[in-house]
Amino acid sequence: MSDYTSKNGLLFTNDMNTLVGIDPASSEFNGTVPYGPKEIADEAFAGTNVSSISLPDSVKELPDCLFENLTSLTSVKLPLSLQVLPPYLFSGCSKLTKVSMPSVVTEFPEGLFYGCSSLPEIPFRAGIQEIPENCCAGCSSIKSVVLPNTVAKIHSKAFAGCKSLEAVVLPAHLYELSDDAFEGCDSIRNIRVDDGNNLFYVSEEDGCLYEKSIEGSDKLRLKVAPVEKNKIEFYEDSLSESSEVMIADSDDLEDDDIFSSEIGAADEEIASMGIEEAAPVTQVEAAPEEVEENIDENDVKNTEDDKMSDNVDDMLADIMGEEKARVESASGVGIEAEASAEDSAASNNGAVTAGELENLFSSAGGDEAAGRDDVHIQLKDRLALDSKTKILIESVGFSKIELCEPAGQPPEDGDLFVIAEKIITSDIGEHTFSDKLITCAKKIARIHDFKRIIFLYALPSDNEEFQQFYFHFINKRNVIFACEASSPATLSAYGKMICEQSRISLDSNELAEQRKRISVKNDMLIKLVIQDKYE
Repeated sequence: MSDYTSKNGLLFTNDMNTLVGIDPASSEFNGTVPYGPKEIADEAFAGTNVSSISLPDSVKELPDCLFENLTSLTSVKLPLSLQVLPPYLFSGCSKLTKVSMPSVVTEFPEGLFYGCSSLPEIPFRAGIQEIPENCCAGCSSIKSVVLPNTVAKIHSKAFAGCKSLEAVVLPAHLYELSDDAFEGCDSIRNIRVDDGNNLFYVSEEDGCLYEKSIEGSDKLRLKVAPVEKNKIEFYEDSLSESSEVMIADSDDLEDDDIFSSEIGAADEEIASMGIEEAAPVTQVEAAPEEVEENIDENDVKNTEDDKMSDNVDDMLADIMGEEKARVESASGVGIEAEASAEDSAASNNGAVTAGELENLFSSAGGDEAAGRDDVHIQLKDRLALDSKTKILIESVGFSKIELCEPAGQPPEDGDLFVIAEKIITSDIGEHTFSDKLITCAKKIARIHDFKRIIFLYALPSDNEEFQQFYFHFINKRNVIFACEASSPATLSAYGKMICEQSRISLDSNELAEQRKRISVKNDMLIKLVIQDKYE
């Protein structure tokens, strides 16, 4: 009798509790380990040439160096149940670009990402207190490091050899920094220290990092490259961008968990970083029952002057905390609270019927979206709408599209989606989004060089087919939800559902830090809630 059982191209112990390795007699292994095993042998993946590995949640712990020197590995999904990461887990994975990290991890081990030369950013987790020896050494592709505010110690050669590193943001709680923590990081041009840190500071004269000394002579700790300073954009170091999320029940949220501080407060941060605003934007608007047809240059009108009106300071805007691991269904709907009559009306006003949605979804994979015959969107060249975006616009009750003229390099996904819980209706029945919401969205679009803002109202969220489509569509998109609620506890059932489906976390622990990050251009997806009072 064989000592092992083969399944899905993998070898397991006969009790299926331990993954032993890859079955050399099979070519079935596609990178996904099926649910079941509780343990993984030390060299289970040694010699594999797969580009992606996904581990099941049945696995509770991993051996040291599990993925060491897997040079073909580009992405890894770790078990959501994993609480402790072993040392040198990804050491030598030179092509690794993405790691889906469980949210419960609060400690990084020694050499975790050692030699991951293609990793574009470090997936820090909120709560980690130390960056151990060689943790991120040799990550030569990262351009910025924004450490969680809980980090107190940075050990020897933690970021050594990060040759592309240009910007470093150090937290308030940091009190120990090894002399060689950033050894070989010769491209650093901008250093920031949280105002709450009383030990380290950045000199206004040379931009270098110093440590205060009671002996009177402060110690130089980190130099900057001899180039122009204060012009480096701070790219986002994701705390949990690659992990799944879930929304907390309202019972778990404190009444005083406000969404954010005023959006106007971000202006000072932007100015201090030397960020210039982009050129004005132009807009096209869709009628309540259809999207604008055959848009050309004559149909596009100039918007109001880009000067921010005073009442924008009343709007609250902030990324809503650390993302958490999703444990609900694939549709992303984990809230079963019954919507109010007002919410129900909002979710169905002007939306397409289930039959129309069925036609739309049936052709979602094609070049053109099926649906109402009177809808034809033809934005020119680089701003042409893809079929799935057309489906989304065609499915809602009211929409508006604003075309922007970015001053810098637009991100790979140049669209910003803005979901409004309410709209303003004039005395003669004309619909519009609030001026404050439009101004706020334009401001964010200028900072991040978005090419287009798509405003949406009355999503048919009670349609299960639409829920599934929307969740998978918006999963990797920039999205803002605008509502009247001032705290997570006062969100409507409709609002909670939209946040859940849009992957907008409502955790309040990282609100202040996240608001700062939305104020400067970075590579992280925008997942934002703002308060709009619809005055």
